[in-house]
Amino acid sequence: MRTANNEPNEKIPDSDDRQGVCRCPGAGYYSDLMLEAMQISAVFFNDDGTIYRTNTLARKDLRITDDSTGRNLHGLLSVASGENDILPELLNRLDVPETDQVKLPAGAIVRCNLNNVQFFVSGCITRLECGRRLFSFRNTMDEITREQILSMILARTKIFPWFYDMDRNRMLIDAHWFSYLGIPVGDCTITQEEFFARVHPDERTMLAEALRLQLSEQEIQDVFSYRLMRGDGGWEWFSAQSMYLSRTGDGSPYRVVGVCQSIQEYKTTEENLRAARDKAQESDRLKSAFLANMSHEIRTPLNAIVGFSNLLTGGEVDPRDEEAREYTTLINKNCDYLLTLVSDILDLSRIETGAMEFCFTEHSLAQILTDIYGKYTERIPEGIKFNLLLPPDDIRIDTDAMHLRQVVEHLVANAAKFTATGRIDIGYTLTGDGREIRLFVADTGCGIPPHMTEKIFDRFYKIDSFKQGAGLGLSVCKTIIEGMGGRIAVASRPGKGSRFTVKIPIKPQQ
Repeated sequence: MRTANNEPNEKIPDSDDRQGVCRCPGAGYYSDLMLEAMQISAVFFNDDGTIYRTNTLARKDLRITDDSTGRNLHGLLSVASGENDILPELLNRLDVPETDQVKLPAGAIVRCNLNNVQFFVSGCITRLECGRRLFSFRNTMDEITREQILSMILARTKIFPWFYDMDRNRMLIDAHWFSYLGIPVGDCTITQEEFFARVHPDERTMLAEALRLQLSEQEIQDVFSYRLMRGDGGWEWFSAQSMYLSRTGDGSPYRVVGVCQSIQEYKTTEENLRAARDKAQESDRLKSAFLANMSHEIRTPLNAIVGFSNLLTGGEVDPRDEEAREYTTLINKNCDYLLTLVSDILDLSRIETGAMEFCFTEHSLAQILTDIYGKYTERIPEGIKFNLLLPPDDIRIDTDAMHLRQVVEHLVANAAKFTATGRIDIGYTLTGDGREIRLFVADTGCGIPPHMTEKIFDRFYKIDSFKQGAGLGLSVCKTIIEGMGGRIAVASRPGKGSRFTVKIPIKPQQ
């Protein structure tokens, strides 16, 4: 049988034919196979420091190729704690007859004096029989590196691992959890009573029941949020999740492990966002209330201005005084525009505050459109033919006549604004199933480009920025029609004109 070094298997001699080791009856034989199977690095040496054996793992950790037989231990390596080599001190402590083993202190570093390789270790120096000694160690460099990286990550993310010790009936929590909360660390354990005494009363019952179920045969992987009392008496939000590490033969958990994380920053951000939202909503409500109030205040004197300007326009004006007639017409036109603008703002404020109400009563649809036709006949510019297209039989529908007139009048006014020559048609038809009517306002104006038809009903959107208007009218129309249970759409071709269609039910849904 050969070892990993391809050397014949041999027993370590008991005679003095190897490094002067004396024969010691009962010392036993060390098999190469057993030595190489060890999961720790092993360096055997005599009490005078002479090395007589190393295993493969030790040579790998020290990055040497030979077995260092005959080399002095101090020449091969040193053990550093801080800036000092403590190997001599450790060996001296082993010289005390009552001491059979000396452990390396935490954070000890082994340095190979042949190549300056160094790494963290845990291990011990043990006295064997017949003046022999064993330096056994485990390279913990990767382990400590991972622990430090994990510790930094957990500290930055405020995540704390824990597990429940079923035998001791206690929770074992990462030491950073105690220091983070500002409470004594102790042995990093805490009883259920101590833990739940720190949980906020509002979440205590919920969390206690979840832990009780988790410690039974029912596994819970839900995430729970709760508040914990800090050492200074303040409350901090945490979230926690746990799972079984494994189960015993009867199905009960062998160990429950989990993590908890401080989510106070998220809760604070959430509260700030909620406060900002509430403030914005309140500001929006006040804005809408202001607009509604101001619109009413403006409409009161404006109605008087419009009324008297109409009287002035329709009164006796010297036909030879064209300038006076032009001025009165201009006043009347701009008063109508201002009244429409104020009405749109008032309706917008009602929509924003949810205060727009509808009153449905039975009306003659032909009469509604006839009234609108009569009102706008004199307002349509010269050169444009205004047509009222009604079916032979009148239809009576349940509708809010005031709001329906508002929508149709706005569509007619829009058609007049964007039509220079040709015609404007208003009318309605009945759908095939008799459940809806289609009101339409069609013109032969400039039309709407295809890429603008989808945005035409958006607030403050204008096709032509040089035309009068705030871009609110069509948006208000859409809201009104939808509030009445209907729909509004547009079909248009640039240079050919537009057709707005309003579909409303004959009987509104209750």
